Amino acid sequence: MTSGGSARSERYLYERLSEKLFQQLCNALLVLQYPDVSCFPVGQKDGGRDAVRKEGQKPGVIYQVKWSKDAVKNPVTWLAATIKEETKNIERLVAEGATAYVLMTCIAGTSAPGTGRMDKLDAELAEYSKQFGIPMTCWWRADIDARVESAPRELVWSFSEMLAGQDAVRYVIEADKIAAHEQTLRRMLLSLIATQWEEDAKVKFRQVEMDTYNLLDLYVDVEAIRIAKPRNTTAKPAITAIHIPSDDDPLPRPPEHHYLGDGPSIPQEEEQQALGGAAQYLFNATQPLILVRGEPGQGKSTLAQYLCQLHRAAFLPEGEYFAGPRPEHAVSAPRLPLRVDLRDYARWCSGEDPFAEDDAPSPRRRRPRPQPSLEKFLAHLITARSNGAEVGVDAVTDVISRFPMLIVLDGLDEVAHQDARKRVVREIDEFAARLGAGATAPQLIVTTRPNASGLAEPSADKFETIALVPLSPELRSAYLRKWADARGLRGMARRALEGTFRQRSIEPHIAQLADNPMQLTILLYLIQKRGDSVPDGRTQLFRAYMETFLDRESEKSQSVHEHRDDLEEVTAYLGWHLQASAETDPAAGRVPTRAVRKAILNYLDDVEKDTALVDDLFTAVTDRVWALTSKVQGTFEFDIQTMREYFAASYLWGYAGADLRGFDKSTILGELVRRAYWLNTCRFFAGFANPNELSGLVDVLEEELEGRHRPMQVRLAAWTLLQDGVFARQTRAQRRAARLFADDLSVRLIDDALQDGRAFTSPNRPVKALAEDRGAGYLVSVLLEKTEADPNANLSPTRTRLATQIGGDIHEWWLPHMAAAAGGQNEVTWLRCGIPFSGAARLKADDVARLRLSSPEAAEVAISAGLKAPTGSPLEQRLIRAVLDGHCSEASLSAATGVAGDLIKVLAPWRFLSRARKHPDGAYRVSVGHRFVVGMSDQSREVAQRRLRDHEPRFNRVMSAMRVGRGQAGTTSMWSDTARELATLYGPCWLATEIAVIGAASPDSLWTTGGTITRGAEPFGPDPDYGKLLQESRFNRSNAAWWKHHFDTYADALSRASWCLALIAVASEPVVLSNLERLDAAVTAMSADMQRALSLSSSRLGVARLGRRIRPDVLRRAGSFSTLTAMLIAHHSVETNRKLDEFQGLSDQQLTEMGRFGVAGWPGLRGLSARMFKHPSAELLDGLRAHGHDAVVGLEGQRGPLSQSLLLSILESPADYPMAWVLAAEQRVAFNFRDRPLAQVAEAWFPRLG
Repeated sequence: MTSGGSARSERYLYERLSEKLFQQLCNALLVLQYPDVSCFPVGQKDGGRDAVRKEGQKPGVIYQVKWSKDAVKNPVTWLAATIKEETKNIERLVAEGATAYVLMTCIAGTSAPGTGRMDKLDAELAEYSKQFGIPMTCWWRADIDARVESAPRELVWSFSEMLAGQDAVRYVIEADKIAAHEQTLRRMLLSLIATQWEEDAKVKFRQVEMDTYNLLDLYVDVEAIRIAKPRNTTAKPAITAIHIPSDDDPLPRPPEHHYLGDGPSIPQEEEQQALGGAAQYLFNATQPLILVRGEPGQGKSTLAQYLCQLHRAAFLPEGEYFAGPRPEHAVSAPRLPLRVDLRDYARWCSGEDPFAEDDAPSPRRRRPRPQPSLEKFLAHLITARSNGAEVGVDAVTDVISRFPMLIVLDGLDEVAHQDARKRVVREIDEFAARLGAGATAPQLIVTTRPNASGLAEPSADKFETIALVPLSPELRSAYLRKWADARGLRGMARRALEGTFRQRSIEPHIAQLADNPMQLTILLYLIQKRGDSVPDGRTQLFRAYMETFLDRESEKSQSVHEHRDDLEEVTAYLGWHLQASAETDPAAGRVPTRAVRKAILNYLDDVEKDTALVDDLFTAVTDRVWALTSKVQGTFEFDIQTMREYFAASYLWGYAGADLRGFDKSTILGELVRRAYWLNTCRFFAGFANPNELSGLVDVLEEELEGRHRPMQVRLAAWTLLQDGVFARQTRAQRRAARLFADDLSVRLIDDALQDGRAFTSPNRPVKALAEDRGAGYLVSVLLEKTEADPNANLSPTRTRLATQIGGDIHEWWLPHMAAAAGGQNEVTWLRCGIPFSGAARLKADDVARLRLSSPEAAEVAISAGLKAPTGSPLEQRLIRAVLDGHCSEASLSAATGVAGDLIKVLAPWRFLSRARKHPDGAYRVSVGHRFVVGMSDQSREVAQRRLRDHEPRFNRVMSAMRVGRGQAGTTSMWSDTARELATLYGPCWLATEIAVIGAASPDSLWTTGGTITRGAEPFGPDPDYGKLLQESRFNRSNAAWWKHHFDTYADALSRASWCLALIAVASEPVVLSNLERLDAAVTAMSADMQRALSLSSSRLGVARLGRRIRPDVLRRAGSFSTLTAMLIAHHSVETNRKLDEFQGLSDQQLTEMGRFGVAGWPGLRGLSARMFKHPSAELLDGLRAHGHDAVVGLEGQRGPLSQSLLLSILESPADYPMAWVLAAEQRVAFNFRDRPLAQVAEAWFPRLG
């Protein structure tokens, strides 16, 4: 890319640039003209291309840059020689699909006709164009000049070395202004970074007797899992509806684990993927928008601090003092970090200044800001946190668009008021949308607690959701070492701490406490102080910590010693006061100094205590106990929200109703369990209960469950209390509490939550959500008792799945029931109950021999339950036949075994659909309930292939056909050849038909028609050539005569079904329309089994959206035919994954009847759901019921009024309706019930408090 130049333009002196800088300039000019151009790294091997403008997946236009510093005697010869040197590269690029070749050079051309350099080179390039078969052109110096002239000034000035003449003069005059602006911006950003470094250098949860509070000394990288990928990963961030249900707001998204979600090859296991350390993952995350969930005390804010500190370290000037140590390892690609406390942002939105000193404006003067964009708040924050210079929105926008940034929005859960949270989330979504407009890609991270109550969260379309998981034993040990170092523990004291911790952490309940960083900190402190005598309950742990802490402070402080009881009472009151106030006012979590003093004074006066204690108690609370801390000068707040919630619970338990005769504390629990904001307080509150008070708490939970006001939230709270061991001290109370979750609605909600990875207490708990001695064992026994009483009930398989998830090993219970049912009417019923734990894998040989499996559905259930038939037995042949007939393609692969199971693992249609789409991660499908790849891994598939080859050596030909051979890339040969070899091995079968039709329906833009055929063979008939079926259906998609001829010629069942599938998936729309009568005649004459296989295959092809879509008017015509015909056409009519289609032209009855086709009946469920939101009725509700509880529909974003009576009908019979509708009903019912703020309710509990 070097050599010499010629006559030069005087304006831009490219020769003063280096070779690399000139290439960078050319790349920048290309990007201006073609934003989608790909520029290759400068100074590396480029294979004959410096930039490429792709056309689809092909190279397209190739750009090659040629620069020289010195003059070249014969530029034409030099440039032509350059092309000659690149011959091999150009030939390779043309073979890969290059369509044009452009040279870009700093050499000046001359324009004399015929003799000038430009015409001479054009002649040379014309010859090369003939040689390579693509156009070849050159951009001379004048071409580069013209593009530089039209480029933005900032770009040109980035290459100031090339400037000359007036451009150089203008640069000297005006660049000083820009330089001054840049210098001011630099000082502002460095000041902000330094300020936030100081704020985040220490851990938030402060303790005594620590040698260091430095964050970097104590941080361990808590691990995380991915809960969900963003639903829309291809589009730019966009504003979407907030998931708060009301008549006018969209419904929350249903659980995704059921869905045919974002690509045929994404298993549930990959969605909930272990990510390793959260910080490490976020440093390298490819998704720019991420929501981080974590339980109270699990380290969300610490993670936010740590991320920002590591990025800030790269910007801190060397040689200057900053608090705390610098990180040992530098971030390879630092971002400009900015951490925002969302509680501050919410206060600012409400009209308050969260950074003002001792600012306590009256409510009358606080008006919500009309347009509280995050950019405006960031400008305010930067002004307050940097050097005090006024910063405007334009400056913030400029920084965000120019710099790679990390913006952490911390503590969404601390914005408690529902309306305030909706507003904050709306602004976050809009801010995220605007981030997509910059030249860089900012990373935006939002932290929050788990959300099971439909509270507003950032758009699931754009945000990836990850969750912090409990500390592993290795991380606990690592933290223990860091903590011991921070406390300066050495020698015997350290060994004693480590030994006691290892011994006690073997106990399940201590291990559960230790899996949370904050609780582990408290636990270690208590072990150091108390040795082996540490509590195993959450509330008791915090109470013991405060008691031990106050014991120590009492010895050191006379004031604390004298007023200890008052100090505990006042601290608890402040916890309650601030927690209750923050429920309705985001600003109330942080209060001015005088407000703290006033609160203490008023409280002492209200409870008739000595008001002269106010100064001593204020000092003790803020200085000695460290319950409150001053993060902003002139204000105080609780260090962490969890401690505030603990003290609020302590106050409620100890002082609520103290002046009321016969006051029942369980009344308080009833109010707490309904409110999501108070969940953590509820956990602490219930933990204070004595054994003789537990029965009353269970009574309250029963009443709340019966009330149906907040079905999910109440169950969430009750489940969490069981998990915390609140009832463990009273066996009868614990059994009563566990039995609460055996009703149908609880079973559905809990099972769904645990499957979806949201789990009730956190999105990251293992599915063993309850310990054996905390209710799990008894709940399992109740679930099995109900299953045994009515095994044919809709929810019997769900109950056995839930029993398995919460830790029950129910094989021994199931096996005798299954043995008794083998060969009888309930055979399939009990096999289905055994699916969750692969029960059939343990059946005895004589029980297996008695199985009839008389239907295709029975075969699918048996395979999903883990049944392996004896080799060579008639039962094995029946299972294999069911697979080949297309009835088992979506059996659970985690349990599938034997020849039949291996065939599914290797040849399931989802594999061929995924290859045809070429976008396994793309959002091309509709959420309907098809199972794709669940439980499958590459290793499992390879083992299955090996077993099949061992069973039948000829299967190796099938495997060879599935691989793309030489010359077959980009062709449909894989589908046609696989189908042919499968038919050769097993004879004509439906599975081969589906594979061939998938290939036939694959997009022409991605796949050209190819594959092997047999001369003289036919696409249909007793010995069909599946290669012919694929090729001829593609070639004749618009030839109505071809379709009529083959319909009239081949009347056997398999041919007719194959013809139907090819028609609806491949044929052109006019051909489909002209053949509706033939299609209807064929499908109505089919056996029920053939109808099932056809409808499932059609459904899979339809939701994969491989081929053309059929317009609504064709669907309306199909409505005059049978329900099955209409359903098949509807499979291929859906255009979007977001909007439900009413399927105009189809009757309510037809949509209802589609429910008998199982998952393939999804058009009926979608149509009924769409109509339900527009014109809800009991008849439509009956239609939803007809589709069954296992049916799947996506209701996210749907709007419309739904009457309370219809919603309650669903909740009263949750076993009969699709889960999405159960969740929708729960959300709407909960939203319609508005609780008063707890502070208002509590006025009756504290009559003396004014």
